[in-house]
Amino acid sequence: MEIDFHFGATYVVARLAGFDHGRAEIIATCSQYVDDTVNSGALRFKTGESYYRISTAHELTDYHIALSVDERRTWVPFHFLPGNDASGDPSRAFYNRIICRPHSEVAKEMARACIAKQDTAHGLHRLGITAHVFIDTWAHQGFAGIHHRINMASDITLVHPHEQRLHWLHLFKHGGPRALWGHVTRPLMQLFTDHAFPMGHGAVLHYPDHPFRQWRYTNGDGQVIVRDNPTDFLTALDELCRVFRRYLAKDAAAQVEGLSEPDREKIRALISKLTNEDPKLRLNAWLKAVHDAEFSFGAAKASYAPHGPGSWKQQALGIDDARVGDGDEFDYTPAFDTSNWKLFHDAAQAHQHDVLREILPRFGICAV
Repeated sequence: MEIDFHFGATYVVARLAGFDHGRAEIIATCSQYVDDTVNSGALRFKTGESYYRISTAHELTDYHIALSVDERRTWVPFHFLPGNDASGDPSRAFYNRIICRPHSEVAKEMARACIAKQDTAHGLHRLGITAHVFIDTWAHQGFAGIHHRINMASDITLVHPHEQRLHWLHLFKHGGPRALWGHVTRPLMQLFTDHAFPMGHGAVLHYPDHPFRQWRYTNGDGQVIVRDNPTDFLTALDELCRVFRRYLAKDAAAQVEGLSEPDREKIRALISKLTNEDPKLRLNAWLKAVHDAEFSFGAAKASYAPHGPGSWKQQALGIDDARVGDGDEFDYTPAFDTSNWKLFHDAAQAHQHDVLREILPRFGICAV
């Protein structure tokens, strides 16, 4: 999913679940910030303090090239949560189980862990990260956060609004040279070992992330996969609403309702209406709907700034740049320790540890 869902729709669902504006904006900002946090490393302060932060995503160019095993620490816990599907060829059990599946037991366990550990300074920030990973299990289903032939794709066809097979000119126009990776080179790639195959859904461009898209493709195992994003994305938000309500109830097993029917229909209409491939334009439409009080929680003004004036990074570190330069040192104040920027990074490290070191091992999955 992209910023329209990770920030816009997530904010809306948080409000509909019962969060006030301030907390909903923190949740939604953290959800989107997962995709925007591509830098890691130590920060140094002039008075001797230091802070180490991790990245929760990588640059687009990293998405299509062979990455080290260390990159699983990013893709697996933050973007392609393993679904633990044990079906398929037993000789390939690990690879079957690490494929992302919608609303899996692993995803439910991740949500339960977030709810159980909410009484920390970064509890709300972790909920935003959990929300990102949770709804992405619908968008990223069938793909894995490792290099494997399951991520390859051919015969990519748009089913709606009209049937269109993606020939190489279309792929080049919409995705550039790298878009040809899984489509044109698929037969050749099968000559190489698994680590040489694409990672994630790079072979099918951004189609898994488009809320309006109906499409199909043939995966690396030769299976024809039919995808109905509008239905899947609406289901994802309905289940996310239940996660948010259980968080508010402080009870991961609470019997709660999802979206109300009027709000659900408004969301369904937005998904159907917003067919521009530019996610920022779709986000603007979501924010306008919020501003115009089209949802049951009333009018509000939500905004997101990944960096620059008004951003969490600027507030925490006093810089407008997206990146921290080599040799940069910052002025330390106690306010840094409670800044939203630091709390996001604290939450990211807690989430990463729990998914990789506690949750996945419970299902017998050793991914790092």
